[in-house]
Amino acid sequence: MTEATDTIETIDVRHVTCGLVPLMQTHLGGADPEQQALEFQVRQGIETELWNSFGTGTDWRLTEIRNDLFHDVARFERQEVSELDPLGLMDF
Repeated sequence: MTEATDTIETIDVRHVTCGLVPLMQTHLGGADPEQQALEFQVRQGIETELWNSFGTGTDWRLTEIRNDLFHDVARFERQEVSELDPLGLMDF
């Protein structure tokens, strides 16, 4: 494995209150193709909003939101998009 796949980049967006989802999507879209996971430090208490904002049909999947000291951490993992099921509906 290369170094890019071994480390998980963490992006601090705790200060963002408006336009958080588009900012996160920009970071995800611009990630190194070798990067398999990204984490975002976000303000506490927005788990529901994040789960609802990042649905299916993208190259990245929101896999967990965990509590940390004074913030939460949202982890995204890269996924392959199936040509037969581009929205990922078969997962449900």
